[in-house]
Amino acid sequence: MIRDRSLLIKGLIFLLAVFILNIPFPNSTPLSHSVFSFLSLPIYGNEETMTGIQYANNAWGIILLLGLFALYKSLNRHRLKLTILAAFIVISGPGHMVEAMQKTVLPGMYAVSYDAENSSCTFERNKKETVLTGTCDFHLKITVQNPLRLK
Repeated sequence: MIRDRSLLIKGLIFLLAVFILNIPFPNSTPLSHSVFSFLSLPIYGNEETMTGIQYANNAWGIILLLGLFALYKSLNRHRLKLTILAAFIVISGPGHMVEAMQKTVLPGMYAVSYDAENSSCTFERNKKETVLTGTCDFHLKITVQNPLRLK
């Protein structure tokens, strides 16, 4: 079933990297955006308007294609089925994994979260002093897990 073991390992490493980069962290943005910001790499072609070429998405897309190609070439039997299954798992798996973890293993992880749609922030920049000041209005949601039951 396996034609080339080293190519299979390389493909799985690439797919694991894409899986990790797609994990939504911390507020439903992929981890790849946080990594690009940490490395001071541009996420978008035009950072001010957040438009243009999306470098972070293109990077994980190229890594995904490399991983799927290596996986396809390393297998003998059922390679098309396994490649499509791997693509489905890698693309949709991180979001479902985080959601399942928060509901089962880590129920208090996001005990306090905010409603992003109803929250707003406004920023003003003083051009003379290059100081940025802002005001934010957050709508918080508090989830109580296992409340104390008094007798």
